[in-house]
Amino acid sequence: MNHTPQRTRRRTTKRKQQRRKPLRGRFVLLGAAVLLVLLLLRCGADEPQPGSAAADETAAEATAETQPVPATQAADPPSKDDPLLLLVSRAQPLAGDYAPELTQLHDWPYSIAAIAYEPLRQMLAAGRAEGLSFTVASAYRSTDSQRQLFDEDVEARVSEGMTEDEAREETARWTMPPGCSEHETGLAVDIVATDNQRLDDTQEQTPETIWLHENCWRFGFILRYPAGKEDVTGIDYESWHYRYVGIEAARYLTEQQLTLDEFWAS
Repeated sequence: MNHTPQRTRRRTTKRKQQRRKPLRGRFVLLGAAVLLVLLLLRCGADEPQPGSAAADETAAEATAETQPVPATQAADPPSKDDPLLLLVSRAQPLAGDYAPELTQLHDWPYSIAAIAYEPLRQMLAAGRAEGLSFTVASAYRSTDSQRQLFDEDVEARVSEGMTEDEAREETARWTMPPGCSEHETGLAVDIVATDNQRLDDTQEQTPETIWLHENCWRFGFILRYPAGKEDVTGIDYESWHYRYVGIEAARYLTEQQLTLDEFWAS
């Protein structure tokens, strides 16, 4: 066995004593760093992951908070050259070659104009973040689908005793003839409360519809056929029918209490 000289051993012991204090400090710093990393990992775990329902709700809340609000100065009138302000009615039918770019909705068997997809998603997510539950009852319809819907409504009224002309006139109060419906643009969507999916007067009293009427403009939508404007729009009041026109146009029309028909007539 090798023996270390006593002198060397003393010097080594002295050096260890001299190093002990700095090493203790290093251990303290290392422990603090480990604690900081654990805290950061825990905070990261509490954050909603992208694509999760919690992330959608968080994003919706942030989106709702950052949407423009009515300013002291009135909004400027939008340009009538804006394609989002397309007027569609019995007097203004769509061009025969009109073909919107569509995006399929994830939760319902409908499509909507691609440009309106994200605003619609944000609007419904913002409402859900407040405890509301929505159902999309209708969105884009092809001209053939619109024709079928119109004809079925006419036939139902004829079977109730109306003449053909009476049935068509009554049906047109609620359902546009083919080529004349906003649903054919892909920019219109019917939204109802999940626990009340009736398209009737009871819909406007639901918390979901009340919220949409107050907030839809923040996401670029307007209530297309409001109460009291039936003589202007030619359509009876539909509390569930929303039309995408873009945020600035929606703000202007809402502030001025104008329908799209009145805007074009001005």
